[in-house]
Amino acid sequence: MNKFTALIIILVLGAFGGFVAWSTINAQKNTAPDYSIYDTSKIIAGNDDENGNGGIADHVRGKEDSKVVVIEYADFQCPGCAGMMSHVDNLYKKYGDRVAFVFRNFPLTMHANARAASAAAEAAGFQGYYWEMYETLFANQNSWSEKTGEARTSAFVELFAGIAKDGDAEKFRNDLSNENIKKKIDFDYNLGKEIDKVSATPSIYVNGELVELTSGMTFDDVEDAASQLIEEKLAKTSEEATKETSEE
Repeated sequence: MNKFTALIIILVLGAFGGFVAWSTINAQKNTAPDYSIYDTSKIIAGNDDENGNGGIADHVRGKEDSKVVVIEYADFQCPGCAGMMSHVDNLYKKYGDRVAFVFRNFPLTMHANARAASAAAEAAGFQGYYWEMYETLFANQNSWSEKTGEARTSAFVELFAGIAKDGDAEKFRNDLSNENIKKKIDFDYNLGKEIDKVSATPSIYVNGELVELTSGMTFDDVEDAASQLIEEKLAKTSEEATKETSEE
């Protein structure tokens, strides 16, 4: 084989290798999950899509058919999220008969037990105790946030037993590793990251509009800001309903 032939072979192989690499990258881009198909400002039903929520719908309290939907992305191990819980509850008590309230999982990588806590809430949800577990996880954050392995699992089981008098603790324990729960947590997180551009927790949206937070705001300030935005959205939907009625 002369030098010229060898050079040609090297160039051909190099071009082929580059084409294969480009094709692989392009295929990965084309098969990446497209979360833009979901309207994150609205309640999302359970679905069994490959990159869906494992058939686990948004957890909702309040007026489920409301045109005003409050979405909270939060991390169960986040101290700020725990501090905000009672204020979100205040909003729910004030507007629950007119507004839908949704909680979505957004476990931050800096919190080692956040994802496990989300799984605990979802597992409790399988038995109809989602909101009770949501509340007790935040209220007892210090009892599980530093634990690992079986000690952490036992802490979650104990919390579940305390709020679910008719619950099945063994089923709850097994469901902590349920594959559909893993999908649900990933789904919520990716909606927040890819579509709503969540960068911190808690992040609260009202009909898709972020409640803006500024430095120095207290929990009361955040509650007031959220309340103001809810009032604006309620007024807007009322105006639209009146307009539709007048046009009929």
